Amino acid sequence: MDNSPRQNPLPVAETAWREINLSAIASNYRAVRAAVGQGTKIFACLKQDAYGCGAGKVASVLSAAGADAFGVVSAADALAVREAAPGKPILMYPGIGPDAVDLVRDLDLTISISGEEDLAGWLATGAPLKVFVKVDLGFWRAGVSPANLRRLLDLCASQRSIAVAGLYAHLSEFGDAGSSAPEQVARLSPLLEELKAAGRLPKTIMVSSSESLLHHPEFDMGAVDPGALLFGLVRSCAGRRTLSICAALSAIKARIVALKTSDDSMGAPPDLPGYRPDMRLAVLGIGWGHGVPRHLDASASVLVRGRRASIVPPIHLEHLRIDVTDIPEAMLGDEAVLLGSSGGDRITLPELARVWKTDETGVACGPRESLRRIDVAREFKPNQQEGE
Repeated sequence: MDNSPRQNPLPVAETAWREINLSAIASNYRAVRAAVGQGTKIFACLKQDAYGCGAGKVASVLSAAGADAFGVVSAADALAVREAAPGKPILMYPGIGPDAVDLVRDLDLTISISGEEDLAGWLATGAPLKVFVKVDLGFWRAGVSPANLRRLLDLCASQRSIAVAGLYAHLSEFGDAGSSAPEQVARLSPLLEELKAAGRLPKTIMVSSSESLLHHPEFDMGAVDPGALLFGLVRSCAGRRTLSICAALSAIKARIVALKTSDDSMGAPPDLPGYRPDMRLAVLGIGWGHGVPRHLDASASVLVRGRRASIVPPIHLEHLRIDVTDIPEAMLGDEAVLLGSSGGDRITLPELARVWKTDETGVACGPRESLRRIDVAREFKPNQQEGE
């Protein structure tokens, strides 16, 4: 199999890159839309630069696919999404403060309010604001407690500059260490009934993101805000709902930039795992400066010409070593696949997450801007293994 640069002209000038399948994101969105139906709005969560896939490009794809709104955390993501989706609502999750009021006005953003101090800071700006009130149902993170929700809503209602457009929560990810999803939602349900009876229920109610969307269809309410699910980063796509999704991060690759066989003139091999006399070493143009963890599992390997080559520690800022002693045909410029397929072998997203000592979301969000994104469109089978 020829993996020379001539066979891969797109990233020929790059020593390392990642491949993003934007068509997979659009397909994942359609699966979510089919699951929740047309009566439930979808706020596409694009935090952390759309899970490493590029907030602007993803927003453009999802806007065209019909996403109702977007959720972001950073000002940079808000700017990218607004440019890509001029007419779509953008919900700012907790993060920015009143100092960003000009940005909020200029980009027509909806802010999150998590408590009275939070509200007071924004009121001091004197600016008219659209807000979603966030409730903490047991996540122990941002959000007003259920006991203080009514007072906060009363305060918002007393201010002519505040328009409450929605109320939302994110359910706990503590597993058995925290309350169950039904227990958390049960803390909110009586309050919603009271607000509805008083004619004060905000237009949009949202508590369901990726995991709860799969396991608790009854929590769809007026809107859902999936994030990881849109990018194929949910470990299991089956719950009470089964969705056909595919990972958007389809490959991480690097080129061989140096190649040599060791000899006695280099001194004795370092007393580290993987080194041996007369070994053939290849150096890849990727390192921890691109987002590869500095400490990998001992089983970490890459694919070169369809065969496994072990990674030899340590990892450097811009380089890492691999042992290609058993791949004599390896040559300068060859692709090494950290994630994806080569020949008949494949390194999947779950496998890479294991050797990187993280999870699938950690892999997707780990690469730095120096690891260039290349957009690809590939045919894929629904529910195929992540990284295929």
